[in-house]
Formats: sequence, C-alpha cells, structure tokens
Amino acid sequence: MVPSGRVPCRRTRPSPEPDNSGLLDVRIMFQDLQNGTRPSGDGRSDAADVHLRRHARLYCLQMADRGLMAECDGESWQRWLDKPQSGLVCLAGWLLATAIFCGMVAVLGGPTQGDSAESLYATWGVAHGNLACAYPPASPVTSSFVFFYRPLPAVPPLWPLISGGLAALTRIGHRAAFPSQHALGVNCAHAYGQVYQWSRDSYALFATLGLGYAGWFVLLAGVIAVLRASGRGRTGWEAFGVVLVALVPAVWAPLFNYYHPQDLVALGLALAGIACVERRHWVWAGVFLGLAVTSQQFVLLVLTPLVVVVPGKDRWRLLVSSAAAAALVSLPVLVATSGRAIHAEVLGTGDSSTFGGTVLWELRAHGPMFVFFGRILPILVAMALAWWALRHLGARVLEPIPLISLIATSLSMRLVFEQDLFGYKFMALAVMLIVLAVVRGRVRGRLVAWLALVTLAFNPVPVGYEINARSWGYHVASALPLICIVTAFLLIAWDAFHRRVRWYLVAWFVIAAWAFLQWPLWSPDSLRARFPIWFWQVVLLSTGVVMAVSPLVREMRSGVRRKSPDYAEDRAS
Repeated sequence: MVPSGRVPCRRTRPSPEPDNSGLLDVRIMFQDLQNGTRPSGDGRSDAADVHLRRHARLYCLQMADRGLMAECDGESWQRWLDKPQSGLVCLAGWLLATAIFCGMVAVLGGPTQGDSAESLYATWGVAHGNLACAYPPASPVTSSFVFFYRPLPAVPPLWPLISGGLAALTRIGHRAAFPSQHALGVNCAHAYGQVYQWSRDSYALFATLGLGYAGWFVLLAGVIAVLRASGRGRTGWEAFGVVLVALVPAVWAPLFNYYHPQDLVALGLALAGIACVERRHWVWAGVFLGLAVTSQQFVLLVLTPLVVVVPGKDRWRLLVSSAAAAALVSLPVLVATSGRAIHAEVLGTGDSSTFGGTVLWELRAHGPMFVFFGRILPILVAMALAWWALRHLGARVLEPIPLISLIATSLSMRLVFEQDLFGYKFMALAVMLIVLAVVRGRVRGRLVAWLALVTLAFNPVPVGYEINARSWGYHVASALPLICIVTAFLLIAWDAFHRRVRWYLVAWFVIAAWAFLQWPLWSPDSLRARFPIWFWQVVLLSTGVVMAVSPLVREMRSGVRRKSPDYAEDRAS
C-alpha cells in the first residue's frame, strides 16, 4: 500500500532489492518535496531542498543502472510514461504513428521504383494465380526495358505472397488481361517480356508500389508485441515508443529511398518472435522467426543467437518450428517454379551489384572472400556474442534488457561486415536501439544524436533525377544539415551557460560541421559535402554498436552470475 501523496517506484522485472538504505530517506523526502507534502517545521532551507533533489536524482539513476527502473522523479511526463494507460490511449498512439509514417513517405514522394523490380514480377505472378512464373528465367529482352523494370535478383517469397494477395484483393492491373500461360511460353521463357508489356498497358506499377505501406503495419505489430512482453506495454511508453519509431527517417527509407518493404516485414516478424521468446512460447517464436527468414535473410542474425541462449529442450522446439514455417512458405514456391526460386530463397538480394565503399570493400574482399566475411562471419560473431552472454548471465540472458541488447548487437554485425551501405539498411538497428531505450525506460540524447547523424549521412529526401523527387526536395535536403547543426550549437551554448558539457553533442557538432558545411554558408551548393562510405561506417557503427552492447555489458557487471536449477538442468540435457 503506497501512502497518499507519494509516487510509487515501479519495477519492470523481478530482481532482488539492492542495498540502498543510505538513499531510502532521500527517496522518501524527495517524493514529499515533489508532491508538496514536506512536513512543516523540518528546518530545511531551499538550498538544502535543491541538494536533496540532486541526491534523489542520483538514487533514481542508480536504480536505473541496475535495471530496476525506479523512476522516483516527480515530473509529470515521466509519471505519465510509467503509468498504465487505457486502450484508447494506446490506440491513439498507434494511429498517430501510422499517420506520421504514411504521411512522411507520401509527402517525400511516395514509394520509389528503385529496386522495385526485385519483387514486382513475383507479386504480379502471385496476384494472377500463376505461381509457376513468379520467378521467371533470365531473358535477353529485358535489356530493352525501361530502367526501373529491368529484373534484379529477386526477393524471398514471403513478401511477393503478401503483396500478391493484396494486389488480387484490390484488383490491381485488372484493366488489362494478364498474359495466358501459352503467351508466357514453355517454362515461362517469355514471361518477362509479356508481363512487362501487360504492366505498361494496365498501369499497375504505382498501385503495386503502394502495397509497400503494408510493411509498416507488420513492423508496428512487432514493436507493440515486444514492448508488451518486456513490461512496457499498455503504458505511456508504448504510445511514445511507436511514435518515436515512426519519426525516424531510417524507418521510412525502405519505401521511398529504395523499395524494400520486405525488410519492414522481416523485422516486424523477428520482433514478434523475440516477444514470444520473452514469454517462453518457443513454438510460436520459431514460427515467427521462420517466416521472417523467408522475407529477408538478415533475420538469421536474430535466430542464431537465440538458438545459442535458449535452453536445450526448448531449443529444439524453436529450431523445428522455425524450419517448418520456412519450409511451408518456401517449398511450394520452389516446386511450382521448378527450382528457379532457389536463389531468392537462399541468397535473396544479397549478391546484387553494388557501388561498394565500405571498409570490407576497400580491403578488396570480393567474391568467395566476401561470402565468408560478409555473410558467414557476422553469424559466427553473433553466435559467439550469445555464448559469451550466456556464460556470464546464465538464465538472465533471456530477460528483456539483456536479450534485446544481444539481438541489437547481432543485427549491427550486418552493417559492420557489409560491402555497401544505404539508409534503409540502418532501419533494423535504429528500431532495435529505440526498442532497447524504451524497455530500459530512458531515451538518451546520445541515441537521438546518432539517429540524426544517420539521417544526415544518408540523405532521406529524394532529389535530382530520382523518380519520386519533389521540386522542393533539393532545398529541403540542403537546409536540413544546417538546421541540425545550428540546433546542436544552440544546445551546446545552453549547456555552457549552465556550466556543463555533453561531450557526445560536441563530437556530433564537430563531425557534422566538418562533413556537411563548406564556405560560404549562405550558398546551398556549399552544403552536403560527400564523405566516403567507409568514413560513415566507422563513425556510425562504432557508436551504434557501443549503444547496443552497453546494456548487455552492464548486466554482466551488475552482479554475480545466477543460474536457476531448472535452466542448468535444461542446458545439460
């Protein structure tokens, strides 16, 4: 029972109460001060009150560092975030996040045609019931196609099945008859040419691209699921978290930068799988993760660490259910296409032509070397990290904060060992860092600064000859760095006025000013100097990996390893 007029300290997960007896009185007196219930005649001056507030804030930070998230700060916004909210408030947060995401993508030019050919032909084949020609064989006639229609290495089958079903329901392209099997030829030899001509006659392209918005709803559901499984659901944090995810330009990039809605679907399903792991629903976790792999193979960086940390008896449930889910999607497509979908199902778009530019590319790691360093090594590193975490934490590794930190670090390995970088590839790491911050109950300025630098490094505004560029896009892209840099300068000046320094903000200002400003400042042409990709990889990944792994390391240092008897028994079996 909490005495009237005091703010209760909430915990998000069970943990033994540390010895903080020296700060207990400070906490209680601070709550009295915040609620205006300080006993009269206690003899404390205003200066003593200020001193007390500082000590109470120290208490809260120490609680947070130990994972107890005891927010005794009496600020109203913080109480609102921790307070359970009604279903109406949560629904309002979902709707606001959806409006922000869809609205920003639409304002910035809508879904792009770039890389859309990776999924268009498979989507149209599924939509018209011709699964056999969803993955046609290569054809010389494609060289005469309009650039954005030229076939590329195809995506795994889950997204074409989803978008194809939606296209059939909405009757996209039904103003013109789809080519018959006879016209498509034996073994779909003429499929590319026939479907290309049909898409031009039916004006199906832009309506099909609009189906990419569906990827957001899968991602939104995944974020909500993992927040609720982590103890942050149905509170102000849930509404705040989904809105924050929708505000990040890296999350918009898979639609308007390059067309990769399958990445949104894959991460959403992976988050749902993580939520099931937290709830110990191993079969459902495997189902969601198996489906996610058939959308985008980077989810293997989520599945393989979980295979390491899940107890022995339950590991097999996870593996078998994930394999069954992946086979249920992949095998029918593989059989129907006479094996032509094998490349998409195994490699996806991972071996597409690229401009390179990363550290791995500059080290000339191409061909078979890249297969090892770019595809196998990240998985091995993720598994080694999981083993290291399991060795130090035992059963605690499956608690929300260590688990999400582990998965975020594992996903960052995709970018560390990649041969090229684009803004949409930062989507998974950005979302995981936000989810990690919300679960911990603290969204730090370092995270906001990192997200801003990713936005500036990979311009989120379509410009120039990009198909979805707006007439005003160049002016916005030119002004955006200057606005961010001026904002950072004002914050640094504010800190200096209050005799404090946030070094991460100073470092951000120096890097941004060095990278994006030239003289004279008033000329738009002087902005956005182009830095090499490897520079941004070093800067963004070094800081991003540190933010991802720090909570995991802190959990390791917080106490002696504890392992429950049941867990030890499961591991032995």
